[in-house]
Parts: sequence; structure tokens; C-alpha cells
Amino acid sequence: MTRLLNEPPDVVVPIGFGAPCEDGHICALARIAGVPCAGPTPASGSIMQDKSALSKVVDSIFALGCRVRSPRGCTVKAPVESAAVQDQLSKLTPPFVVKPAFSGSSEGLLIAVSPEEAVAAATTLLPVEGKVLIQELEKDIRCEISCTVLDISDGAHFLPIVELRRDDVLVLGIEQKFGVEGLNRHIIPARLDSHLAARVSDVVMKIHSAVGCIGLTRTDILVRNDGELIILELNGIPGLLESSIACDAARAAGISFDELALKYAQSAFITRAEPQIWGAFDA
Repeated sequence: MTRLLNEPPDVVVPIGFGAPCEDGHICALARIAGVPCAGPTPASGSIMQDKSALSKVVDSIFALGCRVRSPRGCTVKAPVESAAVQDQLSKLTPPFVVKPAFSGSSEGLLIAVSPEEAVAAATTLLPVEGKVLIQELEKDIRCEISCTVLDISDGAHFLPIVELRRDDVLVLGIEQKFGVEGLNRHIIPARLDSHLAARVSDVVMKIHSAVGCIGLTRTDILVRNDGELIILELNGIPGLLESSIACDAARAAGISFDELALKYAQSAFITRAEPQIWGAFDA
């Protein structure tokens, strides 16, 4: 903060995973100092960072007939009421996915085969994570896709859909998404017919707009065999590595890494739909 006030840069471009980058803390500090900042604001970042909050947004936007929903499950917070949680899980079909509510990119994800095991795993994570999700492991999955949106001066642009090959694993963890084998799992364009691809684009853009995203986002989705879309998460700052999904999507759209980085930085200057209250902090 001292450096922002005493030696303010032209722009701040956060690129880190999780808090304080993806939840908007960095953006808030930059704005207090009167410096434009790319990435999520505190308002949009807090929703994207908290998967349980995003699930509520998704389920409020799309009616049941739209066949778009969040994963089925529950949120666990301390103190854990094991009996109550297990009662909720008894209405679902095991196995269960246990994952931190605030971490992205499948970090900390575990598989539990029973309600008791799921509650135990969640209880172990809680002291560090603060809030944990226990969700039904979705079945009848046709494919998993990731959808990147890039905001530039003339509006939000939907980049080519990336399908993630997952035929050899039950779920995609952080190693499968971002490890050395990550790029080998990318299928571009995704194997979706034109109607389904257009529907995915429409759904992702609606979520992007509803959350108030500006910059570069990645939405991860499971596509069921019956065409239902399950929104797993919305990442406010996608990975920007050689093996990263967003970079691969950009390349498929004819956007080099340097161009992508520049456009992401320039998104800091896009006017947002909010009160213009930010200015340099008067120390």
C-alpha cells in the first residue's frame, strides 16, 4: 500500500490465484490509491471466489426448465453439526466431492464414498479453509468444458470453448488441469454441436454479466448426456501459464499470449457499472 501511494504505477494487473487477488482485495487497495486495476472488484470477486455464493447466483438466474444449475450438495461451516449435514447428504447419492469453498482450480478436492467420510474430510479442511462444500459426484457426464471471456473496449468476447479430456480420471484435479499433462487434455474446439455450443456461450455470458465481471474470466462446466449444464465455478483470474486453459482458448482465437496480457491490462480502464467513488487516498 505504501508503494502504491508513494510510487503509483500506471495500472495494477493482479495475476495470482485465490485471495487477495481473485477476491478483489488487490483491486480495492489499488482503487484507494487512485490507480486503475484489472481483474475482479471486491463486489464481483467475493462472489466468484466463494463457490457457495456463486451457486446461489446461478440458481437464481436460471429457472428449472433451463437445465442450468449448480452442483447438488451443501455447505459446511464451523461448528460442524455432523448429524444435520449427514441428513442433507442422505438425500444425495454417493460418492461425494469435498472441496474448499474459496479455493479455485480443483485445489484441495477430495472424493468421499460415504456421508460420514465426507463430513470427516470437510471437518479436517475447515480450520484452514473456513467453509467447505460437499457435493454429489455428478454422473452421466458427456464432457467437461472451460469457457473463457475477455473484456475489451467494445464489450465482452467469448473465446473458443476448451474441452478437457477426462476419460482416465473420475474428476480433474489441479495436476490434470495445470500440471505437465494439462495441455494434452485440451480439445479445441470442444466436441459440441453448434446448437449446444451457442447455448453454452449464452449461459456463460449471462453469468459473466450477472456477477459484474470485467477483465478475463474462465467458467468451468460439466455437460451431462441429457444436455443439462452444471456450473462448477467462475474464475476471476484464470491461469496465465503455457498450459493454462485461457491461454489456449486465446491462441485458438488468434490472440497471442502478449496480446492477451495487454488486453487484460487494458481492461482496467473499462468503465464499470458502479458509482464513480474511487480516487486517490488523501494521506
